[in-house]
Formats: sequence, C-alpha cells, structure tokens
Amino acid sequence: MKRYLYIIPILSVIISGCLTSCQIDNYDGPDATVTGSVIDNATGQPIITEPYGFRIKMDEISWSDNPTPRYIAGYIDGTFNDKSYFAGTYVATPVDGAFVVPESQTIQVRSKQTTEVRFNVNPYIRFDNVSIVREGTKIKATFTMTKFVESSQPVDYAVIANRATPYFGMSDNHVTTGRITLTDADFGEQKVIELENFEAGRMYYVRIAAYCLNATGRYNYTEVVSIQM
Repeated sequence: MKRYLYIIPILSVIISGCLTSCQIDNYDGPDATVTGSVIDNATGQPIITEPYGFRIKMDEISWSDNPTPRYIAGYIDGTFNDKSYFAGTYVATPVDGAFVVPESQTIQVRSKQTTEVRFNVNPYIRFDNVSIVREGTKIKATFTMTKFVESSQPVDYAVIANRATPYFGMSDNHVTTGRITLTDADFGEQKVIELENFEAGRMYYVRIAAYCLNATGRYNYTEVVSIQM
C-alpha cells in the first residue's frame, strides 16, 4: 500500500509538468508576411539580378537591442517574400547585392497581415542601349555601360548564356566570353561582343554581366533574352 502512496505523488508531478509544458508551448506560430522590392535608381524599376542576388537583413528589435538577424532571399526580379515571420518591430536592410547598401527602414510586422516595404538602391553599373540578337550561328550583344557609383572600382564584364534555365548568373553558364577586364575607359563606350559554339536547335538564355569590386562578389546584370538557335 505504501508503494502506491509513493507512486501517486510522482505521477502528479509528471502530469503537472506535462500540463505546464503544454501551456508554455501553446503560442501561435509565425503567421505574418514580409514582402517588397528593391528598386534600381538607375532605371526606376526593380533591380535585375541573379538567383539569391541579394538579401534583406531583418533585425527584430521588439525584445532586444542586439538581435540575431534573419534574412529573406531576394529573387531575380528584385522582389522578396517571406510568409514565416512573427509579429514585431524589425529593422530591414537590403544587403549582399551589387549596390550600395541603403538606409535601413524600421517596419511593424503584424500577425496575419502582409507588410510591404520598398527600398531604393544605387547599382554599381548601369547598362544602356542593350541589344542581344542572333546572327547566323552566333549571338551578338551590343551595349554601353555607365559607372553609376563614382567611387566603385571596375573589375570585369562578360556575355553569358545558359541552355537550361533563365534563372542564372556568372557562376552558372554554358557559353561565355570569359571575364573581360573592365576599366574606367570602357564606360560610355559602345561594346559589340559575339558569342559562338552554340548547339543548333536549342533554346539559350543570354544576358550581360558586369562587376565592380564588392564584398559579396555580386554582378550587375541585364535582363535575360531568350534566343532559339
């Protein structure tokens, strides 16, 4: 009988602990959406980039002055979207892109609502008078480049093509000119570049990339052009 008397208090403690644990964990999950775009000041349109070509750094300051940041990956068309945020006050900053990091914005994220935020950035390089066309078995790219951030340091540029997907960048291409040295003398000068060694009958996605020195190695890009060979 005494054995049962000892067991009953132990079971009471275990049940009480389980109930307490359930109460502690009974919080709503992340149900808020943060969405928006990064606007290229050179064009007035969302910045054109590569997959994961930038990130939005999100610092929640609701509970801490020194929070651990979260990041939202940017899309190739300059937009971003994440549906898994808790309600709170955040400091949002575009980072890791081919642009000068702009001033942060403090935003209020609310449960079961969508918070939209827009940033304007200065890209390192602007492309003008862009033409990418097929000529026989080759593809010809004509364009000019402008240094949009005067203090930026030019490094190289290239014309690149991918035969599998339009969502690509410098690290993922099948046909390329290779990296061509870029100097200040190249800005404002019309470039005419030919690409060859394409497979007949295949679709290729082609774009131009240019690089000014930056910590994450990101390139500025033109829009992707689809060309059937």
